[in-house]
Amino acid sequence: MIADALRGYAGQAPERLFVLDRLGAVTAREAFEICAAITPALSRLTTRRIYFYAHDSVRLILALIAAQDAGFEVCILNRNFTVEEVKAIVRRLGHGLVIADAPLDMTEVDVFELSEVTSSTDAHGGDESPHANAKGGLIILTTGTTGLPKSAFHDWERLFSARPTSSGHQQRWLLAYPLNHFAGIQVLLHVVQNHESLFIAPSRDYSSIIDFMIEHRVDAVSATPTFWRMILGRIREDQQGQLRLRQITVGGEASTPELLERLISKFPTASITQVYATTELGTCFSVKDGLAGFPASYLERPVGNVHLSIRDGELYVQSSKQMVAYVDGSAPPEHMGDWVATGDLVEQVGARVFFRGRKTEVINVGGVKVHPLKVEEAVLRVPGVAAARVYGRPNPVTGQIVACDIELEHHADEDEVRRAVQQACRADLNRYEQPRQLSVVSRIDRQNEKLVRRA
Repeated sequence: MIADALRGYAGQAPERLFVLDRLGAVTAREAFEICAAITPALSRLTTRRIYFYAHDSVRLILALIAAQDAGFEVCILNRNFTVEEVKAIVRRLGHGLVIADAPLDMTEVDVFELSEVTSSTDAHGGDESPHANAKGGLIILTTGTTGLPKSAFHDWERLFSARPTSSGHQQRWLLAYPLNHFAGIQVLLHVVQNHESLFIAPSRDYSSIIDFMIEHRVDAVSATPTFWRMILGRIREDQQGQLRLRQITVGGEASTPELLERLISKFPTASITQVYATTELGTCFSVKDGLAGFPASYLERPVGNVHLSIRDGELYVQSSKQMVAYVDGSAPPEHMGDWVATGDLVEQVGARVFFRGRKTEVINVGGVKVHPLKVEEAVLRVPGVAAARVYGRPNPVTGQIVACDIELEHHADEDEVRRAVQQACRADLNRYEQPRQLSVVSRIDRQNEKLVRRA
């Protein structure tokens, strides 16, 4: 699995850069040696589960690989969680050790500091580990953009077997998704499996990320549509020629034609891949033709290990790579036999299937169903709009009204953009879909670079 893949990487390309963050870089050989040194120390811990509560870093990646090698069940927590939220998750999922990158005052939970773990020089196994024959696993919390996160337990072997191999060019990947996100883990697995390099930016500021990508010659990025819109809105003219992207991957949210057209225009030589994946089902399929949605032919035949179906306007998936179970006792996703309801609403139009939004995000305006994605598409076509979030607000007459928050591109005039958005919505949307509340905000709420559509 990931530890074995790192061993193979170190054997074939020992001096190749494996991962770099603000504190430094490690080669494949150095990473393997560090993991080999700390795995025995971790192995003698009597707990079965490790919770990592740390910012994405070289240290976190090395500790994660060592924990997998030692047979632990591992959960990476969102570093933006409060200490009280961490305690609540540990209580809900079950006792374990918290490994953090800063001192924590949690009297009811055992806590180790990440720096102590990764500085271990224990290179001997001693007594047999209580996890010596354990396969371990990975617990991934859902984003929770529409409610409390659930906890999907994945088998490492199953995750690894679903990874595609590289085209041959040694790519330099930006870690745009956090490691607590399913897609962040997928990028890490891809890098290790294909002997490539991973770069962790020191800041989540989009302008700083662009500078970082240029400095380190990043040529591959997997990110959400929200992330790509924010990046596109901040690329200066003098930076355009310095960005040498070869691989652009879009996932986590539905892509719109407007975004794909902008990406193709900005990076005409890049390969653009749209990936459909969920925390529970894993990676399901990809599309590389530059068009929104996916071919209707995917409904007629297996796509790799996945079967697709539309039932009452919702996408159902049957996959052999899905999660093992929820850890917290949550009910499994609604299913029909082995078919799992994804919660994504879709519509077949001719030879194409288009995403219409999440089932839980539909706005009910006086009995008329409004899909936020359709409204956002109209708003995002307006010049000067960097990002848009559409959601329902309670209303005593209609039940809900459509509300829209927009983030402006730099130097855009707020009054002009506001008038243009209202004009575009009147032209492209029916009266139920038109936003009754339009707000310009400094930053739209996001989790793991995905829009949060709660009011």
